[in-house]
Amino acid sequence: MIPSTSYVRSGDADIAYKVCGEGERDLLISFSFASNIDALFELSENVEFIERMMRFGRVILFDKRGTGLSERTTDLVSIEQRSDDVIAVLDAAGSKSAALLGYGDGAAVCLATAARHHDRVESVIAGEVLVVGHRDKEFPWGVRAKFTGPVMRALVSAGWGNGQVMKILAPSWTADRRLFEWWMRYERLATTPSGASRLLEEIVDIDIRPYLPHVRVPVLVVHDVDMKMLPTAAFRWLADQLSDGRLTLIQDSSTPIFIPGDAFVDEVEEFLIGTRTGGRREIATLVVTDVVGSTDSLAQSGDAAWRDRLVAHRESVRHSLARYSGREVDTAGDGFFLSFPLPSLALRFAEEAVTDASRLGIGLRVGVHIGEVLVRDADVIGIAAHIAARVEAAAIPGAVFVTDAVRMLVLGSRMRFEPAGEFSLKGVPGTWPLFRLVVGVDPGTSV
Repeated sequence: MIPSTSYVRSGDADIAYKVCGEGERDLLISFSFASNIDALFELSENVEFIERMMRFGRVILFDKRGTGLSERTTDLVSIEQRSDDVIAVLDAAGSKSAALLGYGDGAAVCLATAARHHDRVESVIAGEVLVVGHRDKEFPWGVRAKFTGPVMRALVSAGWGNGQVMKILAPSWTADRRLFEWWMRYERLATTPSGASRLLEEIVDIDIRPYLPHVRVPVLVVHDVDMKMLPTAAFRWLADQLSDGRLTLIQDSSTPIFIPGDAFVDEVEEFLIGTRTGGRREIATLVVTDVVGSTDSLAQSGDAAWRDRLVAHRESVRHSLARYSGREVDTAGDGFFLSFPLPSLALRFAEEAVTDASRLGIGLRVGVHIGEVLVRDADVIGIAAHIAARVEAAAIPGAVFVTDAVRMLVLGSRMRFEPAGEFSLKGVPGTWPLFRLVVGVDPGTSV
């Protein structure tokens, strides 16, 4: 579920923010350039990143002044005003102190805030931080003209909103149609072409060097060596200027520039909690189940009888889970989140679970998807998990809905499917053809 958006008044502007999750530690994320904190959740990779950050505590997101859901402005905004907006958001979220995570110019705002408000900032994670937006004798590493020139020309020629900026900064990712279409929509929802031009002017004018001697908290400077906008020397220089700064170099070319990847998150985890839990990537078949109509069934059969049926259902699920080599990842309410090594095992489990639930007078809804996940301790994290949950939400009571990826992997088996239709899965771009597993069929060929 997308967290609700709230507003706080900062000076003469309304600033939009969200608070995600719970925990003792607060982590505020300051995005680079322009953002839209509603549209962020339309891309499942972003949801995965935010949920991984929620492992560390509450995550506070906001759209900076002039972008997204926040107050639009035709004026250039100073780094001090942006820092004041950060404090206003922390106040509204009830945060007395927080770790700040920023990217690009957003990281510069985090460092300035740490210098100006020592009592409100615990630490800073600065990814691809832009300390100075231009070159001079003391800082010869300002943003290279090979980037600012084409970007400015793209903005002036109405290139904003149709992906021209992404073609300049990350051309290899334009081939991924899903990402590219989301990015174009994200641009349009984040700001206008003239707004983007003003933001670029702000970036060129950035200079937080006077604040660096006053940053007294631990700072993790992260630079991806595959990012060519600024040379590594610029980040080494920054780490040297900070009283408690540390530079970490990563290489994560598999990740688009606007989505922090595993390498970045691993460094953040070690910095914030002192260790990294590691984890491994694997392909898993994911099953999500939920009991339908619990309230109505409770009213009809009575509390004790319904509770007994649910206990029997859970025992049955766990018995079948063991038989088909599955693993219980999580259980919430009356549902289960499960992982299987093979789609055939997951489907046999799902068929058995729906049948057994029906015998108990329980309507069970099941969704099945296969994909790459990150396994950390008992957690299974990844886009595939979100898709499986959305498939379950689309299923009808007493049915097993699967994605086409699952269906294709069991072609030739006894499993049979019938088309369930095209669905828009919340938080996942595009439409998805889903299929219903035909339960209780004799061995035959799949469709």
